[in-house]
Parts: sequence; structure tokens; C-alpha cells
Amino acid sequence: MPAISDHQTHDLRNMTPSRRTVLTGTALALAVAMTGPAMAQDAVDFTGETITMIVPYGPGGGTSAHARLFATQLEQTLPGQPTILVENIEGGGSIIGANQFVADAEPDGMTILAIGASTILNQLFADDRVQYDLGSMIPFVSSPTGTVVYGLATYQGGLPDDPIEMVRTYIENPPVVAVQSLTSSDLGVLFSYDLLGIKPQVVFGISLGESRGGLQRGEFQMRHDTMASYANEVVPLVEDGTVNLMFTMGFEQDGVIVRDPVAPGVPHFLEVYEAIHGEPLSGTEYDVWKALFDIRVMVGKMILLPEGTPQEIVDAYAQAAADALELPEMNTEAALLILGDYPQVVGSEESTRILQGALGLTDARMSWISDWADELYGGL
Repeated sequence: MPAISDHQTHDLRNMTPSRRTVLTGTALALAVAMTGPAMAQDAVDFTGETITMIVPYGPGGGTSAHARLFATQLEQTLPGQPTILVENIEGGGSIIGANQFVADAEPDGMTILAIGASTILNQLFADDRVQYDLGSMIPFVSSPTGTVVYGLATYQGGLPDDPIEMVRTYIENPPVVAVQSLTSSDLGVLFSYDLLGIKPQVVFGISLGESRGGLQRGEFQMRHDTMASYANEVVPLVEDGTVNLMFTMGFEQDGVIVRDPVAPGVPHFLEVYEAIHGEPLSGTEYDVWKALFDIRVMVGKMILLPEGTPQEIVDAYAQAAADALELPEMNTEAALLILGDYPQVVGSEESTRILQGALGLTDARMSWISDWADELYGGL
């Protein structure tokens, strides 16, 4: 993906449709990493078939939107142009649906799974309800998903515009924040708050959509959101003066954490940390933060096939995903709002490398973050 300088304008709502198309098409065309040989698609044929895509979350969330975007396009690019039925199976922070995938899916390409970060975290934290092993599955799409943090502009009589001063305000006046659970992808954001010195009062069991309304009512004073919601949900709140942007989690490019390409004018977490503490984040704290960053941002959303799927079917899905990214529908404003200006990785080899990295929290780091959670929140 071409480098994007901080002064470039990325207010998606103010872009013309043609400009959005150019940016999206360029980012996707340059970023698709197709690994392994492309196969002749006539070796696999799904003509007349109905494929089930299991989404282990409720409808309307970021993972569901991502899954439905790809499902619609894969219907056009998979051999035989099958129907793809998206089935939302929520519960247990994605555990119920992922377990059902393992129980029901045959290695024949007829059932696929779309996941988000919490599906990975549930496995890492050895939740006794987990019956799946993501490491044995075969991912063929990996889509990074950024995160932005912002604050209620009226907090403490008027929140500073400067992100560093905003953080200092929250350190001195801890806010009330809402999250879904400690074992969701919210964990990395909560850990980031703590590293900065912000000690919020946390209300658990609140969805992203519910917390957005709560912040607008003044019930919560600080909030994080995914970049899939940035243009439609966050930018209007900035423009009407409801919130001030504080930082993003950033994005990894060529092994370096850089500013999120969707909001390049907003500092990333490591910049803010160094400004607050006078030195870069390092040691075990950095190692744990980076692992949680990889899970929340760099893995983002994934689509997987079951263990044991024959290589010709894996190759067919990988080629179909690459072809889907070239369709006009993937170059629309609606698609950009879901995918952002991020590289899309298709193909089992590179996607598997990304997944294995996310699953690679060592026992020592798992023990460290578990002790941290015990001390602050009574355990994971």
C-alpha cells in the first residue's frame, strides 16, 4: 500500500465518489497478497449449491458487515456462483457459533466461518466452553481493522482539543467507560488506557452501539470504536462538537507502528504514550500490548475453512477472494467504510502466518496479562 502522509485528507464523508473509488481500488489492488499458485477454477464447482457462512456474532456488528460484504462478492466469483447464506449465531462472545462450526462443518467447502478478535481471545484465555482450535483451521481472508478512541467534548467543563492534554485530563479525572467484556477485543483498549495512566470506571456488558448512545447522553465520557464505524458514526460526532478525537491504536506497516491510514491526522497510541511518559513503551508491557494490538488490529476480521479442507478447495476460495476484491462493488463507498484503507490479505499461507502470530501469546505473557486483569478487574 502506498504511504499516506499525515496531511492527506481522509474525511470519507467529504470525498467525491470517484475519489473514493480511486483510493479504494489502488489500496486493494496493491495490497492483495496472493500466496500459492492460482488454480483453474473449473477444478471445483459449486453450481446449484448453498454455502453457509457462520458469523458467531449478532447482526449489525463489524464482523457481520465484513462477512456479508465478502459473501455477496464470493457468490459471483466462486466456481459455479453458489448462494451463500450468512447465519448469525451469537452467544458466549462468539464461542457458541464457533463451536457449532466445528461440530457441523465438513471439509468440503460448504461451510465457512467469519471471526473477529474475541474468537481468538476466547481460545487464548482457555475458556472452558471453547471447543474449537483456530490454529487447525485454514484462513483465506484477513482484513485489518483499526480502532479510534475519543472523548466527550463537554467533560470537565470542556475537554481540551489537544490529544495529550485530553489524556492528562482523563488521568486526573477518571471517566466512566463501557466495554463488552474483558475477553473481547476490548481488552487491548483497556490495557492501553491503563498504560497511559487512565484508571476508568468500567461498566461491562455494553455493546459498541449501546455505548455510543450512552456517551451522547453523558453516561460515559470516553469511548473507543472500530474504523468500520469511523466515517458514518464518529466523524458526525466530531463535526457537531460532541466528541474530540484522542488517539488510534495505529497500524503496522513494514514492521513499524504508524498512524492509522483512515485517520492519519490523529496520533497513535505509542506516540501518545511517549509524550505522556517521556520514553517509549518497552519490555514486557510492550510485548503484551503488541500481542493484543496484533489481535485487535492486524488480524481484525478473518474468514476460514475447516480443518482438512482439500487444497483444491482452499485454492478456489483464495482465488475467488482475490477476484472479489477486483469487483466494482468492492470499490464503492459502502465497501470502503467496511474495509477501510487497509491492505487485504487473501490466500491461506499469508493469512495463516497472521493467525499464528495472533495465537502466539506465550505462557509467560498470558500469565502476566491474567495477573493484570486479576488486580484491576477481578480476573478474566
